[in-house]
Amino acid sequence: MLEKKCAYFGQCGGCVWQDLTKQEYLTKKELFITRAFQDARLNINLEPIVLIPTGTRRRTSFAFIKNHFGFNENKSHKIVDIDACPLLTKTINNALPVIKKTLGQLKSCGDIFILDTPFGLDIHIKTKTGIPNLEQLEILSTLSQEPTIARTMYNNTPVFEKAPLPGIADNFLQPSLEGEETLIRLVLEAAKGHKKAVDLFCGKGTFTTPLLNKGIATIGYDSSDAVLALGTHGVQQDLFRIPLTANELNGIDLAILDPPRAGALAQTIQLANTDIKTIVMISCNPKTCARDIKILVDAGWHIKKMIPVDQFTYSNHIELVTILEK
Repeated sequence: MLEKKCAYFGQCGGCVWQDLTKQEYLTKKELFITRAFQDARLNINLEPIVLIPTGTRRRTSFAFIKNHFGFNENKSHKIVDIDACPLLTKTINNALPVIKKTLGQLKSCGDIFILDTPFGLDIHIKTKTGIPNLEQLEILSTLSQEPTIARTMYNNTPVFEKAPLPGIADNFLQPSLEGEETLIRLVLEAAKGHKKAVDLFCGKGTFTTPLLNKGIATIGYDSSDAVLALGTHGVQQDLFRIPLTANELNGIDLAILDPPRAGALAQTIQLANTDIKTIVMISCNPKTCARDIKILVDAGWHIKKMIPVDQFTYSNHIELVTILEK
C-alpha cells in the first residue's frame, strides 16, 4: 500500500479506494466479491487476499490530445494530465516525460498503449489518421534514441523496432509479472496429479505453457491470433460462439478458464455436462464469475478454494481464482 495518496487521486478515474486504511480496503474488496456470490445464492469462504505490490503494473494506456497526456476522469473523456503513476513500473514512469513531449509534437489525438517487456518498452500509438506522415515519422524517431524503448508502432505499423517482440502492446496480458506468477502458481498447485487439460480463453498461453512444462498434456483455445504461437498446442476458436462441447471434453481431467469480463456462460454450460475432475476459473468480474460457478455447483461441483488476487490495486476490480472439484 502507498505511504501517501497519489497527487492525482480524486481526479484520475483509475483509483477509487486509495483513501482507505489497509483493513478498510481489504474489507471493501471482500464485500465486492461476497455480494456478487450472495446475489447468485452461493455461500463462499474466501482465502486471504493476495496483494500485488504497487509499482509493478507493466501495461497501461493513456489518452492524448495536443499537449494533454494522461488518464481520463471517471466516466468522462476529459484528460487528467499526469507525469507519473505510483502503480506503474519504474521503467514506464521514467519514460513518460519523453513520451509525453513526443505526443505533444504530433499534433494529433488518440490513445497510447505501453507494455514493459524484458526487452524494453513496447509502444503502440493509435489515432484516426492512418499511417504517419513524414513529419510525424521524424518526430517519432526521437523515441528510437531512448534506450528503454524497444519498439514503437503507429496504427499497427512499426515505426522502429530494436528487438523482435511477440504480439503488440495492446494485446491482453496480465497487468503485472508478479500477478501473473501468482496465478500460474495457483493453477499449477490445482493441477497436481492431473494428466490431460484444456486451457480455455488461453491468450498467449499464460497457463498452457507452464502446464506443458509440468508434463500435463494441454491444448489452449482462444479467439485471438496470440494462440497461434502455441503451435500444435493452440487452437484458434471463438468459445463464445463455438464452445467446446461436452463430447469434445471427454477424457479431460482438468479445465482452466480465464475469460474476459463477460464470463464464459456458453462454455460453462457445456462443462456442466462433463465429468471433468477439476475446474479452475480465473475471473476479473465477480458477478459473471458467480453466475458461471452457480451453473457448475448446481451440476455437482463444489468450491474447494477461492483465492482473491488483487491485481487491480485501489480500483473496484479484483482477480478471483476458484478451484472446483466434482
